[in-house]
Amino acid sequence: MNPSPASTERAQDWKALCVTIGERRAGSAAERRAADYIAREWVAAGLKNVRLEAFPCTHMAESEAEVHTSTARGWRRTKATPLVGSPSTHQNRAIIGDIDWLEMPEGAHRLRRGSLRGKILALFGPMPTDAATHRRLVEAEPAAVIHLDERVPFGWVKNDGLYPYWVQRYGVPVTLTVPYLEAWRWRRDGVSRLRVRVAARQVPSQSQNVMGELPGAEPELPAVLVTAHHDTQCGNPGADDNASGIICLLALARMLASGLQNRRRTVRFISFGTEEQLSVGATAYVRAHRVDRHQVGLVVNFDSVASPLGHHTLWVGGSAALERHAVAALAASGVDVVPRRTISPFFDHFPFNRAGVPSLTFMRENFSGGRWQHHSKHDNLANISRSEVRRLIGAACPLIAGFAAEKRAPFASGLPRDLHAAAQRMSRELLGV
Repeated sequence: MNPSPASTERAQDWKALCVTIGERRAGSAAERRAADYIAREWVAAGLKNVRLEAFPCTHMAESEAEVHTSTARGWRRTKATPLVGSPSTHQNRAIIGDIDWLEMPEGAHRLRRGSLRGKILALFGPMPTDAATHRRLVEAEPAAVIHLDERVPFGWVKNDGLYPYWVQRYGVPVTLTVPYLEAWRWRRDGVSRLRVRVAARQVPSQSQNVMGELPGAEPELPAVLVTAHHDTQCGNPGADDNASGIICLLALARMLASGLQNRRRTVRFISFGTEEQLSVGATAYVRAHRVDRHQVGLVVNFDSVASPLGHHTLWVGGSAALERHAVAALAASGVDVVPRRTISPFFDHFPFNRAGVPSLTFMRENFSGGRWQHHSKHDNLANISRSEVRRLIGAACPLIAGFAAEKRAPFASGLPRDLHAAAQRMSRELLGV
């Protein structure tokens, strides 16, 4: 009999990741300490072939931004942070410019060559989501871009990043973000002039994927991969995003190692590094191991699953039969989910989808914008629910164990043709792969 989620989801794991180690930005010593901790726990759980696999990444070694608004009494400072991938202002000095407001995506047609030269662009809505629009933004030559994320309408600043491939291939303006409510005040009060300074130093570094497995009796069968990521964005301990996913991996490894006797397929656990720069670690793994649907039958990924109040969302990269099977199996264990059968490039399952491997990714959303604490100082242990994580672990365990025990999967292998084509198209656009 498997041990229970209550005995395998442990307070010391949360403390180790979020307190003892804390922020785990890509390429840092803290990210490596998290990887070492996961490896030790998997060895203790009885996993085989536990190892770390290094790959190159970019480390944000310095991250500082200042934004001041011009007022009748002088300059007033606003909280700000650079986006990962942003360059610094020239010689780290401040630049001064008039604000030009742009609502996206409906205002993208206003981006013309040189049209923003010398201006500081306040961009409300999503940053460009296609390479053509990104290139037009670069060619408009703004002195700086301030991203105002409509998904987080709060009074604190959120950390985020730019697509690394676009930064390398097309370049990027100085890009930073400020709290939504500060930008609201600017527009309401007619603020028209800003002073901006960014010091952002990014250096080559090494990140790591952590791997361990429970070998199957029939290793020629496509394996099931159980995955999460251990890095964070800057400025927070990543309790939900994504210590919660790592907690699931640790607990499931302990449960399945102790109780899964009827295992035909290998169950491989992987914790990826550098997810927050668009799944660099997962991409490195797929490339290094030449993954295809004949090697891997299913990826089950956990990312941000600890909200006390919310909806368990299940991103299904696969067939309608996979969706039906997963939704029914989870419901039988007491967890109802909101299924979304589509390709999303913003999780570690995405490089596997491009290789033709189907996936299930768990997330717990808590408001219409996703998660209110997303990439902010509020992503801490005060805002997670251990009992909700245990409930999910208890439902995911029999789903994974059932697939590992089957010689023939209860759904077609690979991805439907339309989803596979979409994954390949997005991969070329966003990753250059």
